Formats: sequence, C-alpha cells, structure tokens
Amino acid sequence: MKIAVCEDNVFEVKLIYRNLKFVLKDLAVAAEVMCFSNGEDLLDSVRKGEIYQLYVLDIMLGEGKNGISIAREICAWDERAQIAFLTGSREYAVEAFEIGAFHYLVKPVTEHAVRAIIERWHMREYVKEQCLELNYGREKRKFPQSQILYMRSRDRGVEVHMKHHKWDSWVKVPFHTVEEKICQSVSFAKIARGCIVNMEHVRRMDGGECFLSNGEILSISRREYSSVRNCYNDFLFWKMKQDGG
Repeated sequence: MKIAVCEDNVFEVKLIYRNLKFVLKDLAVAAEVMCFSNGEDLLDSVRKGEIYQLYVLDIMLGEGKNGISIAREICAWDERAQIAFLTGSREYAVEAFEIGAFHYLVKPVTEHAVRAIIERWHMREYVKEQCLELNYGREKRKFPQSQILYMRSRDRGVEVHMKHHKWDSWVKVPFHTVEEKICQSVSFAKIARGCIVNMEHVRRMDGGECFLSNGEILSISRREYSSVRNCYNDFLFWKMKQDGG
C-alpha cells in the first residue's frame, strides 16, 4: 500500500511524515509514504502508473496548481482515489467535500488527527474493496475487483485488463485458478472459453456481443450465451436490490 503526501512546507511535511510513520507502525498497517513538494511531481507519478491508496494534499501550494485542482485530476484518472486535504483554514471545506474528499485536516497536523484519518482510510480500504489475489512467483499481486474489466487466457497465463490500461497485467497462473476465485462473485461471469468479464462494466449485451464501458466489445460464445444472459439478469436484479430498488 502507498500513501502520497503533497506539501510544499518543509517543516509541515516532516511533521506529517513522522506522524504517519508512527501511526502506521502503531496500527500495524503496512504502507509506504511518498512525499512530494509540488503537485506536478505527484501528477507525473500518477500518470506514469504509480498507484496510491491514499492522497494527503495541501490545498494552498506555493506555486502552480492548488490541491483542489490536483485532486480533480487525480479523481479523473482514478475514481477510487481516497483524498484528505491539509489546510490552515476551513474556507475550502465545502469545495473539498464536493470532489469527494473523505477527510479534512487543519494544520498543524497532530498525531491524533493522523490516527483518525488512517483508521478511517484503513476501514474503507479493507472492508469495502475486495481484491483478486494472484501469486506470481514469490510476489503476491492484488487487483481491485471493482477496477477489473475482464480477464483473458493467454500464453499459459492470464491477462488482467483494468479500467485504467496502465494497470493491465499478465500473470503466469492457470486460468481455471482465476475462474475458481473470481466467479464466486456475483459481478463476474465466464462469457467464453478463457474469458471472464466484470458485469459492473458491461453496458449491454446484444447479438452475442458484450459491450464494455471503455468501448471494447467481447464475443460471447454460443455455448455460454444462455448462462451468461441468466448471470447478467441475476446481476442486474442484485444491483437493483443493492441500490434500494
């Protein structure tokens, strides 16, 4: 897990870093803290495919874009982004929460304030988000299920296609292993031999084809068509109940 801190004040960033490291250790949360002195460096890191589970952003940065505009760009790139704002004033609170900030810290940032934000973030990250875990050699790869578009068998492994293509990966694991794990979820269905789709990202099914939210079109095999349609209908019904319909 990675946390990105963007703060242009040297004293403040040292204080935040120290409190974060202390609280993470005390709560036994394994996370790496990366510090940035300006928004452009952070955005460059995100554009290159670096994934952060939590962003702590100073609203009033000295030069260039402020924290609000940086947060908007991050959210456009990663809609799952968890963002907490730092500021010396509460005047931007409404705007911050309008773009989905889940916490708002007023400086100076104390250890108590950092503990509150980490506990809240940790609960969101581990309780709400389910991940597909695949062993790749000695490394364990985790893919947030909500971000998976589809998975396809290739070269004795599995291609995992994500909502953001820079997160796409090929993992050398048997396809049936992935199928056994992921198809237990109501959101996933096997639509053809060696292809599993996340129905959260299906816009429609028509004429033996599956239309995804990113514009891709996948073929549904004749053998699987009936069961896929049933799975999709069951998913839509489940989704309606989840939404309170």
